[in-house]
Amino acid sequence: MRIDWASHVALVLYSNFGLVLGDSLLAIRGLDPALAEKYKPVNGKFTCLDGSKELAFSRVNDDYCDCADGSDEPGTSACENGTFYCANKGHIPGKLRAWQVNDGVCDYDVCCDGSDEWDSEATCPDKCSEIGKAHRQIEAEQQQKQQAGAKRLHELVDQAKQLREAKTAELAEEQIKLEQLEKQLAEAEARKNDLEQQQRDYEANSNAGKLQALSDQHLPDFIRYRKLLSAELHILRAHRDTLILMLKAVRSDHNPEFNDEAVLSAISGYSEFIDAYPYLEAAALEYADEDTAAREERQLQMDRDNEEQDDVSLSACANAVEIALNERQTLNDDISMLYGLMDGMRSGYNKNYHDLAVKGAVSGLDEFDRTRERDLVEVKDQKQQVDELKKTFDEVKPQVSELAELASDDSSGDLDTQVSEARSAFWDKQSEKTQANSKVSNLQELLKDKDLGPEDVFLPVYKECFSLDAGEYTYEVCLLDRATQIENKNSARQNLGTFAGFGDGNDYSKLKFTHGTKCWNGPERSMTVKFECASEIKLVSVKEPEKCEYEAHMTGPFACGLSQQHVEDPETSGLEAADLSAEAEAEAEAVKDHPHDEL
Repeated sequence: MRIDWASHVALVLYSNFGLVLGDSLLAIRGLDPALAEKYKPVNGKFTCLDGSKELAFSRVNDDYCDCADGSDEPGTSACENGTFYCANKGHIPGKLRAWQVNDGVCDYDVCCDGSDEWDSEATCPDKCSEIGKAHRQIEAEQQQKQQAGAKRLHELVDQAKQLREAKTAELAEEQIKLEQLEKQLAEAEARKNDLEQQQRDYEANSNAGKLQALSDQHLPDFIRYRKLLSAELHILRAHRDTLILMLKAVRSDHNPEFNDEAVLSAISGYSEFIDAYPYLEAAALEYADEDTAAREERQLQMDRDNEEQDDVSLSACANAVEIALNERQTLNDDISMLYGLMDGMRSGYNKNYHDLAVKGAVSGLDEFDRTRERDLVEVKDQKQQVDELKKTFDEVKPQVSELAELASDDSSGDLDTQVSEARSAFWDKQSEKTQANSKVSNLQELLKDKDLGPEDVFLPVYKECFSLDAGEYTYEVCLLDRATQIENKNSARQNLGTFAGFGDGNDYSKLKFTHGTKCWNGPERSMTVKFECASEIKLVSVKEPEKCEYEAHMTGPFACGLSQQHVEDPETSGLEAADLSAEAEAEAEAVKDHPHDEL
C-alpha cells in the first residue's frame, strides 16, 4: 500500500513529536491555541516560555522535560508542572495537569474528548457531544431561572415606583393631619386646664378638698410604702412558686415502692394544699416557663399597671396597700407551710433509698435556702424604712377612710362630668397625635433614610416575613427588619438579630442581622442571609457553622442582576450566554459529522 507524501509527514510528526497536521498546517498536541504564536519555530528552535532555555524544535513533545516551566511538553506527562489542553469540541475546552496525561484514566470532567489518553491502554471515546449537551441544558435552565428572576426584579421596581408615590402622598396627608391634631390638642388641653381649675376652686373647701390636702401631704409616703411592699411580693411569689414546683416534682416523680413516711407525709400535705388552691400550681408552672428577661418584663408591667391604677389618689393607694399587706401575710403563711413540708422531708427521708426525685428536691431546698437568704437581704435592709412608713400609714388611713366617706356625699354636679369628659377628650387627642407623629416619623425614615436597594427594589417586600420549619425550630426572616428562631415545642422565641445592612460593598444579595439575644457563654446571635437567583422569594435552609452565628439560604430576585446602581433589563440580560449556547450547539452538531483530525 502506498502512502502519499502528506500522510507520511503526518505519521512521522505524530509518532515522533506529538505534532499533527490541522487547519493551521501544524498543530501541537496539548497546546492551548492562545499560546500557538509562541510555538512557531524560529530557525528550527523553540524558546521555553519562561525564557530560561532555547532548544531544537524537534524536542517539543519528545516526552522529555527540558524546560523548567514544562512548556516544551504540553502534550505528554514528562513535566510535572506542565498542563495539557483539551479542545473538547462541542463542549468547553479544559486544562489537565500533565501527570494525568496517559495515566490510564479517562478524565471526562476535564477532557471529555478523551484526548489526554492518546498513548495509554485506556480507551476513552469522545463524549463531548453528550456532556456538552447536558451542560448546555443545565446552563439553559440556569439562564431561564436568571431571566425569570430578572423579570420579577423589574416587577418589584415597577411596584416600588408606585409604592413610593403612594407613600409620599400618604406622608403629605399625615403631616397635614398632624398639624391639625396639634391645634386640636392645644384647644383640648386649654379646656381641660380651665375646667380643672374650676374643680380645684370648688374642692378647696369641700371634704374632697380636705382629702386632697391630706393626699398632697401623704400620698408620696403611701406610694413609697406600696412600692416596697410590691417589690417584696415579687420575691415572696417566686419563693412560693419554687416550693410548689419542688413538691409537685416529688409527688409526680418519687418512687412509691420505697414507701418513705417522710416523703409520703410531704406529698400528703402538698396535695391537701394544692387541691384547695389549684390555680397556684398553674401559676407556678407559668413561672417555670418564663426566662429571666420575660419574668422581669412581666414584673415591670405589673408595677406600671399598679402605678396607673393605685397611685392616682390617696384612697386608691391606701386600698392597694391593704391588699398588699394581706397578700404578704398569705404568702408568708403559704411559704412557711410549704417549707415545713419540704424541711420535714429533708430531715426525715430515708437516705438509704436511691430516690432521685427526693434527693433532687432536697438538693433544690438547699439551694432555695441560699437563694432565699440572698433575696431577703434587701428586704431586711429596708425594714426600718418600711416600719416608719407603716406607722404613718396606720395613723393616716383612718382619716382617709373617714374623709373619703364624707366626700362621697359632696357633689360638684355637672362640673365633675365636664372635667372627666375634657380629660378624656384631651387624652384621646394626645393618643391620636402620638400615633400620627409615629406614622410620620416611620414614613420619613422609610422614604428618606433607609437603604431600600437600587431603585427601591426592597420597598414592596419591606418587613415581609418568610418562614422555614426545620424540625426542632422554625426560622423566620423578615426582610430589612429582623430574624427570629422559634422553638416548635413551646413557641419560645430567640432574637437572631435586627437588620444591620447589606453585604460588603453594597452586595444586595446578602442581608446582615446583628445584636440578637446573647448566647449563654457566647456572642450575641447574628444571621447572614444569602440569596440565590430565582423569581420566588423563599427561605430554603438555615445552618449554624459557628456558635450562635447563623447562615440562611434564600431564593429571590435580589441575586439576579442587582448591582449598586441599577437593575439590569430582563429583555437583554443573558443574551450573550444564550448566543454562546447556540454556538456550542452548532459546533456539537458539526463534530458529529466531522470528528477531530488527530491520528
